[in-house]
Amino acid sequence: MNVTFVHTPMPAHSVPERELFWRHFDIQYHAAHPGLRHMVGNLWELPHWMHWLAGVLIREGFTSLDTLDLYSSGTLTTGLNRESICAALTDHPADIYLFSPMTANINFAYEIADVIKSIYPESVTIFGGVMATPLHREVAGHPSVDYVVFDRGEYALPSLLTTIQKRGDVSKVGNLSYKDSSGTVVTNPVGYPYPPVSDIPFPKIDLFPQSAGNDLRYIRIVHALGCPYKCPFCTIQTIGRKPDYFAIDRVLSEVRAYKAYYGEHHNIYWGDETFTLHTGRTLELCAALEAEGDIYYDCQTRLNCLNDPVLVKALARSGCRWVEIGLETSNQESQDIFKQGVKVDTVEDTLARIRDAGIAACSFMVNGFPNQTLDEMKRSVDWACSLIQRDLLQASYLQVLVPYPGGDMYEHPERYGMKIHHKRYNYYSEDMAPVFDTPFATADESYQQFTSGLTALAQAMSKKPYFGALPRQDELNSFGRFWAGSHA
Repeated sequence: MNVTFVHTPMPAHSVPERELFWRHFDIQYHAAHPGLRHMVGNLWELPHWMHWLAGVLIREGFTSLDTLDLYSSGTLTTGLNRESICAALTDHPADIYLFSPMTANINFAYEIADVIKSIYPESVTIFGGVMATPLHREVAGHPSVDYVVFDRGEYALPSLLTTIQKRGDVSKVGNLSYKDSSGTVVTNPVGYPYPPVSDIPFPKIDLFPQSAGNDLRYIRIVHALGCPYKCPFCTIQTIGRKPDYFAIDRVLSEVRAYKAYYGEHHNIYWGDETFTLHTGRTLELCAALEAEGDIYYDCQTRLNCLNDPVLVKALARSGCRWVEIGLETSNQESQDIFKQGVKVDTVEDTLARIRDAGIAACSFMVNGFPNQTLDEMKRSVDWACSLIQRDLLQASYLQVLVPYPGGDMYEHPERYGMKIHHKRYNYYSEDMAPVFDTPFATADESYQQFTSGLTALAQAMSKKPYFGALPRQDELNSFGRFWAGSHA
């Protein structure tokens, strides 16, 4: 049985304000990462789900594996070229095609599945992942989708492939939605538990060619799966609420294997939702990383999980160069509603502690919370700009709030005073006008504040980096070019 993983491209949108934003963001990022190389192409990061599930499939005896990378070859596109998709598929025939699309590119995944069915009508298309899980019955209803594996797939996917191979009864496979012989979508009643991380086999490192290392920003590794926080704009239903930690020897082996194959120069990005959630666990990993001595990394976490000065110093000693923190908004009322445990009045002290330990800090800011007025949106961006100007932050992302399927805002928008306009998922983008109005702002009004915020942040990040130096004038065009022109 030949199995091909499909890396679905993302749609691109023209956002002129992004051009300077990404240039200055990139300068700040490179300054904090000595030795970082500019990406040749734009794979950005390896699709971890592929490597992970490939390891699972190999353990279960499915060893004929392939990848169809339509992402790095077609990221900047507003529509798919059917001719090029056909040509790519001709080179990648398979019995099974696996998809794990995001919300914004689900329609692209459907189009690719349509082409697959036209070229290889006997092949089987299987969808899964964070978008397909909450909408598993809707996705399974698409004519070119044969099966949807929802929640985690480590048990369900091998079971499904074995059943298909043996022409068995798929009604006995768990975590599965599909169309029966009458075309009606059915969901099997059986479900599988989340596998303990100790039961997840080593990923297949060489799923992509070694040359893909030239197209990576970093290598993503996971220390823990799960996050106990319940932010209503977040959807983490495929990893669960209770964190489960991989053994330190295991994650260090992954780091070494990925770097050996894709390039020793790469930094690591710890993909845990909240890397510093458990202080004791984080300190153990930091001690191991410090002993290794040559692994440099980024991580993401929450402000309230960075209160311990001992922890911050351990991060710095162990090779942390960049920490990304979900600040989202300067409004404490919004923090209380949409986050838990974040106190705005502790931001400056915490960021100063991080900076003084030698770590660059970057924030996630979100535009358009449903309780925000237009003035409050502007104040939040101005606050982030002030933190950058005072060297408490080195950079900041800014995104439009999106009520993703699976999150409480999508399921119950009325609880938040939101009026969602439609479910055309290609518009569910962090760079496009919101798909909802609130009592305080229309989608267009909110988007105008967003684009103004991008310009303000670009200006704030144009300052000399606190860590590192500005590039020479003749080098400037090398920065922020991973998305051409004004695309995002």
